[in-house]
This record gives sequence, structure tokens and C-alpha cells, in this order.
Amino acid sequence: MSEVPNNVSRIDSALRLIDRELWIITAANGPLRGGLLATWVSTASIDRERPILLAGISPNHFTAELVQASKAFAAHLLRPDQIDLAWNFARDSGRGRDKFAGLGVENHEPGPPVLSDCLASFDCRAFARYDAGDRLFFWADVIRTPRVPSSPVPCLREHEFFKSLTPNQRQTLIANRDADATASRPLHDQWRATNL
Repeated sequence: MSEVPNNVSRIDSALRLIDRELWIITAANGPLRGGLLATWVSTASIDRERPILLAGISPNHFTAELVQASKAFAAHLLRPDQIDLAWNFARDSGRGRDKFAGLGVENHEPGPPVLSDCLASFDCRAFARYDAGDRLFFWADVIRTPRVPSSPVPCLREHEFFKSLTPNQRQTLIANRDADATASRPLHDQWRATNL
């Protein structure tokens, strides 16, 4: 079990100074498709000829299951004016709802669905996975970039998104985050116990 610090609120306040960019990760497996809002996406290569993205997704999400099954995902960087799109992919699970309904989507069989309207998108094929208990980390080759901004544009960031939500939407996201943390905690503790 991980050690719980005695000053959790101070640590949380300091970590909230970090303002991460928001991504939508999409994936498909046969007729099933899903997507989620993610903050743990990063470039993972300095080699311009071999671009790699690294995405961390909670294993209890439908999208994580789709990425594992298909070994592919698309990562979409959002513009600041795409609050509603971000909310659509953040508010609940895609197990019971088609998050793509009414959206422009390009399907490149057998690849993941790619959103037609975003700042930038990356069509990725996963080649490695690491299970850290509460997160599955996928390293993926970027095989194409269907969307590239024509000029430098800022991306949507976590703080801006959170501030733009209604109080009820904020409460929904906080409740979802807390439920994910509670569900993932035993997996993380087990992983830590077996990897020390």
C-alpha cells in the first residue's frame, strides 16, 4: 500500500498549478467505438523521423479496452473554443452512449475514428503497453496526422476547461474522478507491492 502524506491538501494545491493540455483519445474495435478526455498524453521521442506518443488511460475505461483490443488510438488536441466537445467526451462512459453522435468523424479502417474538427490529430498504432495498476500506458507510433493547424493556435488547457463548466458539470467531473481514484486505488497498491 502506498504511503499517504500528512499534507495532502498542500500537495494537491501545488500539483494543481500544472495546467495540462486536453486531448480526446478515440479508439474502435470492430463496430464498437469510444473516446475519453485525457490529460496524460505526451510526445515520447526526440527522433523527428519516428514520432511517438505516450498516453496514460485508466484501465476501467471503455476506451482503454478498445485500445488494448485494437492496438490503435487517435489523439486529438483541442482548441480553446471546444469546451462543449471536451465536455461530451468527459462527462460519462461511452459504454452506454455514442459520444460521436452528431460529430464529424473520419473512419480509416481498420484504424480509430478521427474527429474532423480539432486543433490537431494523430493516428497512432500502439507497440508497447505498461500496466501501472491504476493506469495503462500505451506507447504508439504516429502513422499520420490528419489535422494540423495552419498557424500557431493555443490549445485548450485543463484550468480553462474546468473554469468554463457549470457548477453541476464540475461536480460531475469531480465525482467521476473520485470514483476512478477509489476504483483504481487497490490496483495501484497491488502494482506497487509487486514492483518494489
